[in-house]
Parts: sequence; structure tokens; C-alpha cells
Amino acid sequence: MKKIINSIVLLTIVFSFTFASNLYANDAHIDSLSTINPELRKYFPRWKVCEPDLQFKIYQSFIVLGYDIDRLDQQDIQVMTAPFNPEKDTEYDVLLLQCGKESMNARDLDRDMSKITKILSGDDNYKSASKKEKVSILDYCYSMIPAEIPVKESEAEAIVDYFKHDNKGQFMSFSLFEQNLKLGESGFWIMAKTGNDEIGYPFWLAGESKIILKKPLYQNQDPSTKKIYKNLINAYLGAGFKINTGLEEGGLFDFLGTRSLNSHPKGKMNFGFDFHMPFHPDAGISFNLEIPLVDVQNDGIDQFKFAYTAVGKERILESMNGNNDIDDAIAYKEGQETYSTYVLGTTGQATLFYNFWLDKDSPENFFKFNLGLSYAEVNEYLLYPELNDSGIAESGKYFINRSEVRGLASIKNDEFMDWLYAKVEYRNQAVWPFSVSAQVSNQVLLARAYMPLFGNWLFLEAKYATPLRDALPYEKEHFFILSPVIRIAF
Repeated sequence: MKKIINSIVLLTIVFSFTFASNLYANDAHIDSLSTINPELRKYFPRWKVCEPDLQFKIYQSFIVLGYDIDRLDQQDIQVMTAPFNPEKDTEYDVLLLQCGKESMNARDLDRDMSKITKILSGDDNYKSASKKEKVSILDYCYSMIPAEIPVKESEAEAIVDYFKHDNKGQFMSFSLFEQNLKLGESGFWIMAKTGNDEIGYPFWLAGESKIILKKPLYQNQDPSTKKIYKNLINAYLGAGFKINTGLEEGGLFDFLGTRSLNSHPKGKMNFGFDFHMPFHPDAGISFNLEIPLVDVQNDGIDQFKFAYTAVGKERILESMNGNNDIDDAIAYKEGQETYSTYVLGTTGQATLFYNFWLDKDSPENFFKFNLGLSYAEVNEYLLYPELNDSGIAESGKYFINRSEVRGLASIKNDEFMDWLYAKVEYRNQAVWPFSVSAQVSNQVLLARAYMPLFGNWLFLEAKYATPLRDALPYEKEHFFILSPVIRIAF
């Protein structure tokens, strides 16, 4: 019934404004447009003024007319008009002009700002004094507001993570990097991720994926911040597993090359939490730990599902326990190479975070800062085949070993920059929501950006990673990848 009533009201307003707005500019219906239901207002043509000089003139006009300067915003000026028919209309009929939180309706505009209104509507030129030189109806800088983006302020206030919108009843997002599903109003999330962004290895660089369950532990009871932070404590529990992507050349991602790092073959346990300070929930502590539960020694593997590299002849590897298969694998023979494989072990982060809005009442500009510690451990294992009684390797039967071999590498944090974790993210939530971020962790720079392609549901996300030191044997000097992102909220 509510939808039917809203539809009837919408059709009535559209009909009235299309045929009678010029004749009845002083009518009470037009006077009341400053308080029209936002759900109806979003169906009218709207745009933001981005011409600096025109912004300043409008801003100054509001001040001269006695509007509250603290509620004005020169960078947030919106125009709303009656429906426009390009076959019949030569200019727009301006119904509402907003500057920050203050607004003027059609009657006030005709009385107090008629010259500016003619420019905003396209009746007068802004950049040219001659009508003949006009190439479009609106010849000043403007940005249209799609109908999919509602006017109501609470929509922007509730978004802390644009691809995990916690204040929606149901939410889903899908990309190559991450898939998220909110389980209704329970507060639970199921998240699947590929890669380990926290240490600078996106997509398949880390050779691992993970499935994580997010569970709220403590709800926010403060009405003033509950719209933004629904829960003050969230816990994360999941499992990581090795993937086989990125081992072979060719295919859709051939331009990325092949990877040289594997996740732990027996999987990992993932645990973490976010804690928002109750007295100031913009700030908090974040913790994440990914640890193998079982060690790997002399375990059989499928060599075609592992990334491995040749050990240079300049390196000296020695068998410690007299294992004949290991001795044979590391002994130098004509035409034979020794192979090793790098396995990602324990990783973790402990950081302080702070969420910052330039204006919480109009939160179009969002910043997030993280600063803390990061840990990453990679161990090298010897890859060797099983020999039969004749001393010949049988195809496909391979093992990895570390404890019985001297000379294999173990790469852990051993200097200050290895421990440093720092990240800054900026997001604009206005007409064209986009984000850019930069992270330094494990001495790897990871940059991320996304922007909308269609409406508020299809985005394009990009990630770029590069070591800030000499690349380790399993790292790439430059890694860049794009992915579409589908965002569904209802």
C-alpha cells in the first residue's frame, strides 16, 4: 500500500510540475519542495555544481540572504529540477537549490536569485555572453546525480567498508579477490578471500585462499554512533587453504606470469578481532593471526600442484640424516637440477585504526588510518622424488622436507621495516563513489583503487604490489591486476 501511495504522489507531482510549474511558481506545493520525501526527490533530475566561480557566487548569495553560514558548504551545491523533455524544453525548471544543509525553493529563487537561477536552468549562458555560441543547455561544470543514489544522509553515514555494508538487511559483493555475504539481520558474515593483502601479496601471489566467518560479539548501544558502528567488537574465525591457481602459463591471466610461493599444504587457522573504543568508536584495535596447525616433514605432494624453483649450483645443501633420496636430489649430476619450494607459514598483524570523516553530517569524504605491526614467515623446503629399487625417480611421487636438510632459507622479520604496518585509505561517497589506498607491510607497497562503472552496483577494482627492497626469490617486482566487483544491497 505504501508503494502504491508513493507512486500516486510521484505521478501527481511530476504531472503538476511538467505542465504548471511556470504558471504557479508561487504555489504552496512548490514552496514545500524543501521538505519533499527523499525517496521521491531522487526521481527528479539532480546535479552537483562544480564550477568554482559559480559555487562561490551561490555560496555568497546564501550568506547575504541570511542563511546560517555553519550549515552552508561551498563544495556541496545541488540543483533539482522538474522532469525535462529534450524534444520540447529549451531549459530546465529549477525547483530546489541546496547549499550544504540549507536550501531555497522555486519561489525564493525567483525572488532573490533570478540571475543565477537563469544560469543554473540553462536559460542564460555562463561561459559565453552570446546565445549563438551555446553548445549545450548547461554550459558550466556540473555532475549529474544518478537516480540510484538516494538523497538521504544516513546511507553514507552507515558505510565504513563499501564492499561490506553492515547496516543493510542483506548485502553481497563478488570479485576475483573477495566474496562477501551478510546473513540477514543476524550480523554474521561469510567471507571468502584469495591472497594475503595484509602482507602485500594480492590475488594468487600468496598461493592461498581463506574462508572466514565474522561474528558480532558486542553491539553498540550508543544511539549517536550506532548508525555507523553497529557492533563494537567483531570476531573472525576461519581456515586457509592452498590453491593451484597461477602455476601454469597461458589462459586468461597469462600476462601475470606464474607464481613462486605456496600456502601451507595442510592448511591454516585464521583468527582475529576488531575492537572499537566504546567512548570513541572511530578508533580501535585490530588483530589478525594466520597459523599452520600441523608441521610438514617428508610429506608426499603432487609436484604439478606446487610452485617450485631450481636451486642454484652456488648454493650448498647438505643431507643431515643420510636419506638416500635426499642425497640423490641435492647431489650435482650432469643434466640434473635441485629444486626447492617456498611455503608461506605464520602471518599476523596488530594495528591501531582510526576512521575520520571531514563532516559526519555530510560524510562524503572518508579516511581510514592503520598503524601497527606485521609478521610474515616463509620457509624453503627441498623438493625431491621417491626413488625405486633401481635408483630411478618414479613420476609424480614427490616429497618436501626441511628438517633433514641443511642450507635451506627461512625468511622472517629481522629489521624494523619488516615489522612496520601502515595503511591509509581515502573514499569519496558523493555522486561518484571511489576509493584509493596505499599500504606498506612486509616491506611491500600495495596500492588499491576502485571506481563505479554502472550505478552503485558494478565497480572496477585494481591492485598493484611491488617490494620496497630487493625482491625475494618468490616475489614479483611488479604485480598489477583488475577485477570487476558486483555490489548488491537490499
